[in-house]
Amino acid sequence: MKSRSDGTTLIALYHFISAFLSLMGLCAVFSLPVIVGLSAGRDPDGQTATAILGVFAFLLGCLFLLIASANIVVGYGLWRRREWARLGAIGLAILRLINIPLGTVIGGLIIWYMLQDHVKEEFTG
Repeated sequence: MKSRSDGTTLIALYHFISAFLSLMGLCAVFSLPVIVGLSAGRDPDGQTATAILGVFAFLLGCLFLLIASANIVVGYGLWRRREWARLGAIGLAILRLINIPLGTVIGGLIIWYMLQDHVKEEFTG
């Protein structure tokens, strides 16, 4: 069994780091309603604002959790050189293209690298 290429290792690590950052974003988003709730006290308008913020934080937190889960699964698959993970990395890279400017560059480079013939052979062999 041949060893994993440096590019594949780098992209897998990138997915693990992205997952970690998404989980940190999840923690930050979930702490916002707590902070607002503590500062609102017994003010009825503050409690309403806390409830609304809590709903938005929950939805945004679910999105962060979904992104983190996808990055962990794809990163693990790339680490183990699974073909589905190569396709998953391309899919996540396409979604990253809308994150102008850095996400566009990183997503474009991941797509370009994962479509190279030697990388396809690495995942099919």
